[in-house]
Amino acid sequence: MSAPTPVPSVPAAARPSRGALTGGGVLAGAAAWVAVAHYFVVLLVVRAAWTTPYSVLSNTISDLGAAGCGEHRGRDVCSPWHVAANVSWVATGACLLLGALLLRPVLARGAAGRVGLALIGVAGVGELVVGLSPEDVSAAHVPAAAVAIVGGLAGLLTLGASLARTPGLRGLGVLGVGFGALGATALVLGVTVVPERLVGLVERLAAYPILVWTVAAGVTVLVRRRAHASAASSS
Repeated sequence: MSAPTPVPSVPAAARPSRGALTGGGVLAGAAAWVAVAHYFVVLLVVRAAWTTPYSVLSNTISDLGAAGCGEHRGRDVCSPWHVAANVSWVATGACLLLGALLLRPVLARGAAGRVGLALIGVAGVGELVVGLSPEDVSAAHVPAAAVAIVGGLAGLLTLGASLARTPGLRGLGVLGVGFGALGATALVLGVTVVPERLVGLVERLAAYPILVWTVAAGVTVLVRRRAHASAASSS
């Protein structure tokens, strides 16, 4: 009679520890990523203040932060509340960077996880510079936006692949890979074949998955943290 085949155990290093989840830094990092959700609310408010037509298909996100009124790269731009948009982008970048730094004990599972978080942190710096450099004022705007989008998508793919192998965070990892692939596809198509009249749509499909995923990741960490705290108090 042959001995039963042993069930492979998951290395402890691949599982977020209870101590890591309950740390104060992790709470602040998760809250920072959840706070990224304000980005979408502010953009809706800023867009509502426009008196000239604004199209999510042809107008870029950056048009909402343009400091002046007039034609910019063939688009009619006039954003009365551009300051609010730019302040929001600075805050979003800071939140992305803060979360990437403070969530390392939970999300940085191995080298891929650390690289993925670092890339999201770099994307945060890019987003912060975007807010400080309106498209019609500074030449730094476009390079910073490229860093924010490319860095963020690379971070999603790398970190997502790492988390997809982490017990309890597999769903979040698969979502990260899926969102990263969606954004990367949109970015490549936008650079190669999509016409200029759809630049706004392509930019959103490339940028929004990064922000939506980080909000989802922040919520996931907060939920797991609360569950661990409840388990600890009842034991």
